[in-house]
Amino acid sequence: MNRRLSPAEQTQLVEEYRGGRSTYELAHQFRIHRRTVVTHLERHGVPVRPQLKMTPTVVEQAKRLYADGHSLAAIGDDLGVDATTVLNALKKAGVNLRDTHGRPR
Repeated sequence: MNRRLSPAEQTQLVEEYRGGRSTYELAHQFRIHRRTVVTHLERHGVPVRPQLKMTPTVVEQAKRLYADGHSLAAIGDDLGVDATTVLNALKKAGVNLRDTHGRPR
C-alpha cells in the first residue's frame, strides 16, 4: 500500500531536507521510498543534493566501522547511505563479510 503525505507532512519533509536531512533519513522517518522523497522535493521546487558517493575515504571508514563490529545498517546510517550500498562497497573492497548473525563466513 502506498502512503500519502498530508500537505503538512510534505512541508515538514521539505523543511527538514533544507535543514540538512538526507533523502534516506526522510524516507525512513516518513515511511516512504527514497524516490518518493525526491519526487516530493522536485514538486516543491527544491534542488536535490547529489548522493554521497562511496569514495575511497568513505569506503575506508566503512571498513573500519565494519571491523569494529558495526552492522551494515548502522554504518549506512552513519554515512548517510543505504546498507546495500555499504555491502556492495565492502564486497568490492574484498572485505570478508559476516553472516546475518555476525559470524565470519
